[in-house]
Amino acid sequence: MPINTLFDGNIETMRQALSLRQERQGLIQSNVANYETPGYMGQDFNFAKVMQSVMSGQGELARTNKGHLQLDAMEASKTREFASEKRPVDLDQEMVRMAENQLMYQAIAKIIGKKFDGLRYAIDEGGK
Repeated sequence: MPINTLFDGNIETMRQALSLRQERQGLIQSNVANYETPGYMGQDFNFAKVMQSVMSGQGELARTNKGHLQLDAMEASKTREFASEKRPVDLDQEMVRMAENQLMYQAIAKIIGKKFDGLRYAIDEGGK
């Protein structure tokens, strides 16, 4: 039985959310690192919009042959939704975004951990 069926697909959704949060963290860090670079414009993407796109399956291509590679919907969504904001970097705003993104990442990771703790408990206690 695939692990994803144990939690109604939630593990895969949370994996994608963690991956997007990690990608966003990299963009925010890049903005902070280039804070004093002349002409640099801040970059970010709308997390909710990209996550909704991934969850709805947008960006998935139909495979007409079993030998064709499957395009990851998350990668396709990120490239479609990613855009330079055409704004100078505001260090305070970037630090707030970074803190929020870190908190959301930690929350999702904790939820995944709790789901596996529940599974571990069921396995351990079920054998008694």
